[in-house]
Amino acid sequence: MQVKRLLSALLLLLPCTIFAEQAMQWHLLGSQKINGISGISGIDEEHFLVVHDRKKPNEPRLSIVTWKKGEKPFLSRLDWCDSDNFPIDLEAVTAIPNYPKEYLVLESKGKVTRIQLTENNSCKVLADFDLPTATEKSNMEGLALYCFDSDCILTWAERGDDKTPAKLSWARFDTKENDVESPETDPFEFNAPYPEASDHRSISELAIDNSGNVWASAISDPSDVGSFKSAIYNLGAFLHHENQIVWNPNKNNVPFVRYEKDNVKIEGLVFTANGLIMASEDEVLGGRIAIKPLK
Repeated sequence: MQVKRLLSALLLLLPCTIFAEQAMQWHLLGSQKINGISGISGIDEEHFLVVHDRKKPNEPRLSIVTWKKGEKPFLSRLDWCDSDNFPIDLEAVTAIPNYPKEYLVLESKGKVTRIQLTENNSCKVLADFDLPTATEKSNMEGLALYCFDSDCILTWAERGDDKTPAKLSWARFDTKENDVESPETDPFEFNAPYPEASDHRSISELAIDNSGNVWASAISDPSDVGSFKSAIYNLGAFLHHENQIVWNPNKNNVPFVRYEKDNVKIEGLVFTANGLIMASEDEVLGGRIAIKPLK
């Protein structure tokens, strides 16, 4: 009991990401539905791997966003790794620490594929597996991998709706063997108080900052043309203590920031040295990207 109290006290002292108070701009990446972004991860400071939640064989699954300082960002298509086996409804992507150009991509039903970017504008499938909580009814929209040195934790989320809370799950992940353990605890349930809509999803994406804080986007999705609303939340934090990974939920459900008039449906989040990159999947309006700068 004393250990738990100590851990709780330490968790409250964890450094939290501080964002700069300055104007930000949404940049259009394309005005067609196939340009919507359902997940994003960093390649380097100027390039980002993004996934698209498409279902037809001839539609793009992967692209690279190039965003150089002082220039407008743009999309470049990547061929999917296996032309005979396309993923259905990709919803998230996360980089694998210490494995350059290797990523985990998540389908909405809980299948995860490990891929490696190749030099020929494509990728290679290295492995695949199902998340432990996946069912036929799953509707997942978030995936994030975070490592305490060599001890890695994989987090994922069922998105939830107006009647069902989102569910955040986590478990240790062996980056060498592609083995994800069964969760040791029940999922963390989250009901986003905003957007206040009958068509909202409490978690549409996950990102973990350098301090182990878990961030999520929540969205409303009323129709193919919006109007969309989004919010960013800090759900809690992970701490590594004596070979244990401890989850400390944030009891404050107030959104960190709201996007009420931008008509964006944020489904991509990734932290960089400069700030939080946000990408949207705005249905027939395409996709946009912006950065929330750090102080």
